[in-house]
Order: sequence, then C-alpha cells, then structure tokens
Amino acid sequence: MDIYTIAVLIFCGMFSNVMSAIFGIGGGVLMVPILMTVFTDFPIQMVAATSLSIVIGTALINLAYFIRQKIKVSLLSTLLWSLGMIVGVQLGFYASFYMHENVIVGVFVATMLILSVKTFIASKKPAKESISAVGVRDLTVGSLFTTGGGFIAGLTGIGGGSIMAPLIKQLPCVHPSQVAIYSNYMMVLGGIGSMYGYLIKECPYTMVNTYQIGYINFTIIGIVVLSSFVTSFFSMKLRKILSKRVTDLALGFILLFIGIYTTVLKFVL
Repeated sequence: MDIYTIAVLIFCGMFSNVMSAIFGIGGGVLMVPILMTVFTDFPIQMVAATSLSIVIGTALINLAYFIRQKIKVSLLSTLLWSLGMIVGVQLGFYASFYMHENVIVGVFVATMLILSVKTFIASKKPAKESISAVGVRDLTVGSLFTTGGGFIAGLTGIGGGSIMAPLIKQLPCVHPSQVAIYSNYMMVLGGIGSMYGYLIKECPYTMVNTYQIGYINFTIIGIVVLSSFVTSFFSMKLRKILSKRVTDLALGFILLFIGIYTTVLKFVL
C-alpha cells in the first residue's frame, strides 16, 4: 500500500465522518466507488464487506456525540429496525455470490440515482414540526424498510444509512432531528450483527502486507476509521448550522455525482 493510497483512505475517513454526522449516512456511498477505483483486484463482495465495516466505525464515533446531546429515540424501534437490517444485510451478502458483478454495480448506481431524486424532492417539503407516538404500524413498516434497505446494503456495500435515512424519514413517528441518530444506531447494531458472515467465509483474494479475515480487510478499516476522528468535532458543529434544505440539496448532489461517477468507472472506462 503506497503513500497515495493511504492519503486517499485518510481523506475518505475524514469525509465519511462528515457525511455520517450531517446526513445520517455512514460513508458507504463514498467508500464503494473509492475501493473499486483504488483496489481494482478486490472482489465486489470484499468491497461491500470492507465498506460496511468502515461504516460501523464512523457511525460509532458519531453515536458517542449523539448520546451526549441526549436526543431521545425509541429503544424498541431501534432494536427492531436494526434486527431487520441484520437479516437484510446477510441475505444481500449471500445473494451477491449468485449475481454478476455488473448487476450488483447496476443496483448500486440505480439506488444512488433514485435516492438523489428523492432527496431533491424532499428538500422542497417543509420539515415536520410534530411527530406521532410509535405504533405497531410504524414498527412493522420500519422493519420492512430496514430489511429491504439492509438487503441492498449487503449486496452493494452502500452501508445502509443512505438508504435508511430517506426511508425512516417517511415514518410519522420520526422527527428530522432523529433521522441521523436512528441511522447511525442501525449502522452500528445492524453492521456488527452482520459481520459474522463476512468473517467466516473464505475470500479468494488476500491483500499482501495487510491484516485480513475473510472478506474484511482490517488495515484499510483502521486507516479510514482513525482518520474520521479528525473531523468528528467539526462535523457536529456543522450539523447544528446547516438547514434542512441545504443538507437535502447537498446530499442529493453527492448521491447524484457518485451514481454518475460509478457508471463511468464501471461501464464507460
């Protein structure tokens, strides 16, 4: 691993933390195309597993800040939705071995473009002023959302937050200020619960001079996660300053750019 590669990973860690804190997404949308660009020999499943593991680390850092801010969320919702994500991620990971790589990348690109359009539309809507109590319908619909989102996350390595944040935002029991907290909780709990499958399955590719178990490369994860500490304080300050419209527009443009970049990288170049 050369200096250029390490520098790229450090930048990714710093930017991933900002994305996780402000948008409620764990940086998987950034890590997937970066890993595909820098590590061209990685199997798509290794890209997904390493990306999802990085997301756990960056989300855990932000959760520590969220807990200190004492923003309340429903414990039952968090646990049930995280369980749904665990099931979905495992199904997506094992399904990826039965799909062509181009199909998986196509799903990633389509997800980015759909979410970008949805985010642009959401930016024009006023923020919710009040929320309803968590009911059975919210728990059920939320679990279906997170299972489906987890499947796409396990299949593509997106991380879950970029999918979960727009989905749970639609639930009447979730306030905009809670979206990032719920998303980060699910990325941590759902991600940790899903790591077993990545660790026990033998990977056909091993990167030399790094520490790797199964499909997860811990050297890459360590560099990115440690780098994310650099921007953690700044990220939380920025989160308080930016309005809903600005964050929605920024997220929409980021998702759109990543979708276009990945298309060019995989299908054009």
